[in-house]
Amino acid sequence: MHESELKLGAILGRRRWWLLAGTLLMVLSLIAGTALLGLSGWFITASALAGLGVIASLDIFTPGAGIRLAAVVRTVSRYLERLITHEATFRLLTDLRGQVFGRLLQLDEYQLRGLRRGDTLNRLTTDVDTLDHLFIGVAGPTAAALMLTMAVAGLFGILLDAWTALAVLGLLLVNPALAELSRRRGHRASHQLVETLPELRREASESLESLSDLVAYDRVPAQRQRLLEVSARVIGLQEKLARLDALSQGLVTMTGFLAVWAVLVLSIGLFQQGLISGPVLGLAVLTTLGLGEAWQTLPGAWRKLEQCRGAHRRIAALTAAGPGLPVAEQPRTAAGNDLVVDNVSFRYRPELPRVLDGFNLRVAGGERIALIGPSGCGKTTLAQLIMRQLDPDEGRLLLGGEDLRRLEPASLRRHIGLLSQHPMLFHDTVARNLRLARPEASDEDLGRALAIAGLANFMDGLEHGLETWISEAGGNVSGGEGRRLALARLILTDCPVVILDEPTTGLDRETALGLAETLDQWLGSRTAIMITHDPDTLPRHDRRIRMG
Repeated sequence: MHESELKLGAILGRRRWWLLAGTLLMVLSLIAGTALLGLSGWFITASALAGLGVIASLDIFTPGAGIRLAAVVRTVSRYLERLITHEATFRLLTDLRGQVFGRLLQLDEYQLRGLRRGDTLNRLTTDVDTLDHLFIGVAGPTAAALMLTMAVAGLFGILLDAWTALAVLGLLLVNPALAELSRRRGHRASHQLVETLPELRREASESLESLSDLVAYDRVPAQRQRLLEVSARVIGLQEKLARLDALSQGLVTMTGFLAVWAVLVLSIGLFQQGLISGPVLGLAVLTTLGLGEAWQTLPGAWRKLEQCRGAHRRIAALTAAGPGLPVAEQPRTAAGNDLVVDNVSFRYRPELPRVLDGFNLRVAGGERIALIGPSGCGKTTLAQLIMRQLDPDEGRLLLGGEDLRRLEPASLRRHIGLLSQHPMLFHDTVARNLRLARPEASDEDLGRALAIAGLANFMDGLEHGLETWISEAGGNVSGGEGRRLALARLILTDCPVVILDEPTTGLDRETALGLAETLDQWLGSRTAIMITHDPDTLPRHDRRIRMG
């Protein structure tokens, strides 16, 4: 197994004590519920016989206390079982999402581009949520039902006889077989449902995101038909599985009633032989009835186990790819502020032409250069290579005389700051968006960064200032304001080397020139690589290099 693959067993192992406690509480809750039913059967039968004069005297206090104790234990254990099992499950899901997200962070820029956003989100959320059924719905209840069945069989072996105990143990053999049969019969449909549900969510998500284009090209009816077709497949699969669940649950119910009938017949024989009393007969029958209920949900739960396996396969496939950017065995800390791009070539796929072909560049420490050229000439690709979001096919990149591939990645990220072409704003406050760069930054630090980014007037107009919320993907700010907020975030990093990819895009000329003036002061002696289509709106720079 590749070290990046999903290690579900290790995650379960970290929470084993929570899972064990949850399972024991499930068993205690089932025992208390079954005992409550059995003692009630004993008490009702004894009371009826006492009323008929068959029993001369009846101690109502001992069984009454037992019934009350069983009711209290059942209530408390069920509450604690829900509390513990859900806490364990939430911790498991948190661990699992953290592991999956950690694997994604190791992918390079090209690998990340290959991920479909909607499908990846489904795997990270819905598929992970599906796995909560693995313990709550399958492992815990199955273990609890097995342990309860064995306990009741042992009790019947003591109170009644071996034949009655064997009749109860029949549940242990038949019900798991029915559950396994349900799983096997639903294997294909469950697997198809796991694959089709994400397809439906993806189609719906992409339809909403591209609604304006669909309307413009009059493709709404065609897209609606596609959604209806996928939805019909999902509904068909769900109906098929629902029928299977109903059938398997009916078979388990029938098995439970057969067990009750067998215990009743055998107990009547023992009663007639004078080996047991009437109240014990009532206890045996109602205890068996309660035992059957413990198995009711398990066939459907085992059938859903296939959905858990399918979800696990999808999550594992997401994390199966190894890191595209290997880390040196003894990485060094990034230092220096001079850059060398030495005969670098790069292409995104073997069948595509080279974006960069034998490209060379030397940037002295403290020098500022402007990269200009048509779209597609490799300017942004070069920035990603310098940030080591990608590695070159040929050649090397040096920082302070050290090959980037020998540097510790986190150290490199702290040393080189990037304003990307499409910066991300999170659905959060302005302050928290900025503190992504420096969590310990004070409000004054944020204010200075915003002023340098040319947003002082913008912030003055916000009623809640730094606590103003930014909507998803920065929907409530303009493109220019969003880029300057991202620029303010970069300013907070205080990196000695910065890359500005189209820093003035979306700004009118007057605003762009004003921003260039403040940026010029902030850049100071930093090494700066500025990518642009309009070099006249950039801060002062030493050289212009045309690419393409």
